[in-house]
Amino acid sequence: MAKSTDLTNKNFLLTKEEMADGQMLVSKSALEAVASSAALGVKGVVSMQENVYDHLPKYLTKVAGAMPKASGVSLKQEDGEIFVDMAVVLEYGAVIPKVAFSVQQAVKSDLANLAGLTVNTVNVTVSSLVPDDDHQNIDPEHLFDQSKQKEPAK
Repeated sequence: MAKSTDLTNKNFLLTKEEMADGQMLVSKSALEAVASSAALGVKGVVSMQENVYDHLPKYLTKVAGAMPKASGVSLKQEDGEIFVDMAVVLEYGAVIPKVAFSVQQAVKSDLANLAGLTVNTVNVTVSSLVPDDDHQNIDPEHLFDQSKQKEPAK
């Protein structure tokens, strides 16, 4: 099995060739923010899934060694290939395979255009669905009563 390198405290080198003025590096958290923004720009994506430690006080995450990062996004590099794992929340009614594919394409495109990185794999996990406004109008007490439909929220 290939050795996995988690880039928690490392930067991504944007150019392979040595430049006269120095190297160009970008942090893992900056690239995760780009990936998160790309996913949120896709129609049907409501939000990113929060990380488990997002609700903990900051001093606990520093003691535990957890670095703050973009919610729902993890970048890894194995054998020179870049992998992105994402957890998204979609609106109810979105066509899940279509939205997930659009997220993959948007993340690959934005990381290529903004950082010059070629992403090999974008794994998208749909962690939950959120009902839109049309589905909020349902009154659970009168599901089958046609004459007493709840008025739409304004």
